[in-house]
This record gives sequence, C-alpha cells and structure tokens, in this order.
Amino acid sequence: MQVSSKVGLAVGIALGLASVCGWWYAALLRRSEAKNSNKKSPLPPGSFGLPLLGETLEYLRLIQTNKSAEFFTSRVAKYGQVFKTHLLFSPAVSVGAPDGNKFLFANENKLVQNSFPSPIKKLFGPNSLINKTGEEHRHARRLFTSFFGPDGLQHFVPRMDKMVRSHFVQFWEGKDEIMAFTTVKQFTFALAADLFVSLIDGPQFQSLLHDIETLGKGIVHPPINFPGTVYYNAKLSRDRILHILDTIVCQRRKDMQEGKVSSNHDLLSVMLSMHGDQDQLATNEDINDNILLFLFAGHDTSSGTLAGVLKYLFLNPQCLQQVIKEQKEIALAKAPGSSLNWDDTRKMKYTWQVIQECLRLQPGIQVGYRQSITEFEYKGFTIPKGWRVFWHVGRSHLSPQFFPNPERFDPDRFEGLGPPPFTYIPFGGGPRICLGMEFARTEMVVFLHYLVLNYEWSMVDPNETLIRNPLPMFQKGLQLKIHKKEPLEFL
Repeated sequence: MQVSSKVGLAVGIALGLASVCGWWYAALLRRSEAKNSNKKSPLPPGSFGLPLLGETLEYLRLIQTNKSAEFFTSRVAKYGQVFKTHLLFSPAVSVGAPDGNKFLFANENKLVQNSFPSPIKKLFGPNSLINKTGEEHRHARRLFTSFFGPDGLQHFVPRMDKMVRSHFVQFWEGKDEIMAFTTVKQFTFALAADLFVSLIDGPQFQSLLHDIETLGKGIVHPPINFPGTVYYNAKLSRDRILHILDTIVCQRRKDMQEGKVSSNHDLLSVMLSMHGDQDQLATNEDINDNILLFLFAGHDTSSGTLAGVLKYLFLNPQCLQQVIKEQKEIALAKAPGSSLNWDDTRKMKYTWQVIQECLRLQPGIQVGYRQSITEFEYKGFTIPKGWRVFWHVGRSHLSPQFFPNPERFDPDRFEGLGPPPFTYIPFGGGPRICLGMEFARTEMVVFLHYLVLNYEWSMVDPNETLIRNPLPMFQKGLQLKIHKKEPLEFL
C-alpha cells in the first residue's frame, strides 16, 4: 500500500510538471508568433496542436499503421505545401517536393543543420556520425567512405557471397515454410556483424541482436528515463551493447598491434586505422557509437526492404521472371561455383530497379530532420531560428504528380533517367545522403541472386499488413511456403 502511494505521488508530480511545462511552452510559442506578427513575412500556416505534445500522438499513430503520408496530405489540403506543426517536442515546418527537398539538401550547414529528435541523439550517442555537423561531419564521413565507398566495398563482395550461400543452406535448406521477415533480419544482422566487427553466431551475437532490436523501438518514443518505459529499456540496451563493443574493440586493438589482423579486415579494423585531425587513433567512444549506429542501420533498413521485395516479386510474377532472367545470364557467364564480384553486382540493373521501386513504396527511413541555424525566409514564410524543417518521402513517393498510378509496383519507373530530381529520396540527399547506400544495394542484389536461382516462394497471406515500429515490418512475420528448385546448380 505504501509503495502504491509513492508511485501515485510520483505520477501525480510528473503529470503536474508536464502540465506546467506544457503551459510554459505554449506561452513561448505564442510569444514567438506575436514577435513575428510585425514582420513582413508571416509564419507558415498550420497548427501546433496540444501543449507540449503538439501533433506527435497523431503522427506516431499514423507511422505505426504505415499511413504517415495521410498526416501530410490532410494538412497540405488545408494549409498548402508549406505548413507548421509541432512534433517530438519541437515546432517544425514541413516542406514539399521537389523544391523543399532541394532547398534543404542544398542549404545544409548554411541555413539548416541536421538535427534528429532527442531520443535518436541520445540513444546513438554524441560521437556517432548522425550527431556530427559541419566540418566535423564532413571529415568523419570522408574517413568512413574508405569502407562504404565502391573502392572499399569491392574487397568484401566475395565475403558477402559466401555468407549469403551459408545463410540459404542454414535457414532455407530442407524447409517447406519460413517466417521470412525474421529469417531475412537474421541474415542482414549476421552480415553486418561479420563485415563490421567479424562477429559470428554466439552469445555476444545474440545479445547484440536482441538489444539493437530493443534500442530501435525507443527512437520514436519520448525520452522518459523511467523504469518500464520503452525509452528506458532502450537505454539499458544501449549500455549492454556498448559493453560488448568495448570488449571487442579492446581485443582488436591488441590483435592489430601484434599483427594478427590486417587494417582492412572489417569496418572495425578500418576505424582503428583511421587518423583524426591530430593524427590520433579513434577513441573507443568514437568507435563504439558508430559501430552501434552502423549495426542498427546496416541491418534493420535492409531487412525490411528485402522482405518487401519478396512480397512484391510474388505479387508481380512478370517482374520476378525478369529478375530470374537477368540473374541466370550473370550466373551462366561465370565459372561454376565461382563467387560474385563487384562487376557482377553492377550488372544487376533490373534487380536494382525492383529494389528501388520497393523503397519508393516501402522506404526504410521516411523522414529527415534539419534545424534552422538562422532565421530565413522560404516560399514567402519566415522560418524562425531553432525550428525544425523536415522532408518526408510520402510527399513525393506517393504523389501521382511524380509517379503516375503511385500505388502500382512498376520497376520500369527507374529506367533511363528515372524519376524527376529530388522526388525519389529513400536515402536522403545532399551532403548527408545515406553513407551505406552502396553497401545496402550490394548485399541485397547478392542475396536476390541466389534466392531467385534456387527457390520459389509464395505468401501464406498475400494481404498481410505492413506496420512500422518505427521501421517497416510484417505484422505476422511474412510467412512463406518455399520450394527448392532442381537442379541446384547455382548455390
């Protein structure tokens, strides 16, 4: 009874503080609008919604049901292409495509800077690439490009090839049915763990996989560090991840000093060989935060896309036949049993178009946040300093203006010059375009090469619902019936 009273008192105090903070924040917003009322350009039209929470609850609800585009279409119809809102504890302005996307990408570090919501910043750590801005970001990105760029990735394609073959033998061979979403996620994480830190299945592997899943669920939840909350559990997972990574990094430093491991063995070795501005080797904190980021981004986004491709190819058998034809031509041009190489992956053009179309309909990342670093005018409206300005893929990816019949799966959209500039942005754009784009492309086409040549599949529930938490996932796990092709000459 005494414990219950204490909990009730704590909840009452928290609610009271939230009410006071909400009143105070609403007053600040009203003052901001009043301060701007005498200026030539008004603030964008729109609504800040509820005190403190703004329109966050509606936005998160639509994200979870994979209908976030509705949030924007309803407001564009009411306010126009540029409108204000209040999301994730910050006043924000949504801009349209393609002009708004181009404006944000071109004005990085001039009028705006990358600025993720607080939960993302805290969970991925101050040293991670996503939290770096300006020259610090440009410098770090150049260093990581030595691994993620085409020159670096070429070295790892045979290793990807080997892991893909091993995955199919372990998780598909002899099966009549699989839960494809879970199985594909196991593959993308295993590949990331191997190529980033040379970690294979075992207690550390399973612990990292579990905790990175838990951490990912916390990035769109309020940063309430209280036992039982999603964010609190995500923080505990971050602590466990960093402990494991610190152990791995310390051992690797020792192995490299003793000459047991080369400087390009994996991403970790590349990072330990990096030199900063002062010719200092990267600190454990730098490495841990970024490995955590890359492990999360390197598997969660790709797994959702690969699972989506399985769905779309099953529902569009004419597209599947074109992929099979392309992959057979590549396989038959090689010596039997030989691994794929970089040049082979660049020939998989139609397969990549299929992936691109899946990313249009089912993007991993839907939104990119920037923060105004000075007050400026855009499209006749004043954007105050400190406000967030953001792009959202749904404002162009699902627009019939840019993609006729946008609900239809049509990889041919990406033939030739493809969509109009700044309308197709699943990897963002500008100086902060996704660093792992080529990595994701390569792992997915290699996976699909061996899949379509060796297996047939069908969805148990072709109408299975896609949800987000916050990345795309299949509500029932995408159950597939699978059939091994004969003869298995390509695996």
